Amino acid sequence: MKPEERAPREITYRIGWKRGTIDPNGSRPPAAVSGHSPDMSIIRDSRLQRWNRSYLWRKAPSPGYRTLQVAVFAMPVLLFGLFLWMVYELARYVR
Repeated sequence: MKPEERAPREITYRIGWKRGTIDPNGSRPPAAVSGHSPDMSIIRDSRLQRWNRSYLWRKAPSPGYRTLQVAVFAMPVLLFGLFLWMVYELARYVR
């Protein structure tokens, strides 16, 4: 059978509990499938939502590049020193 002679098949999909079909004849898909969402800019935010957006979701401060570089190299030295100190303290109580 040649491709021109075949009837176009209906494509089915399932997202969660919703099912739908897609027509391959070039018709426009439904709004839920196309990803178009309604305009939410006309809804006013509450005071709690504004505080949440401005305080909780702001960019977190971070130290500079040089500070992070020094911390990365100093951390193993400090941890090794802490480990030796803990071994020394435990050895004192064993005797």
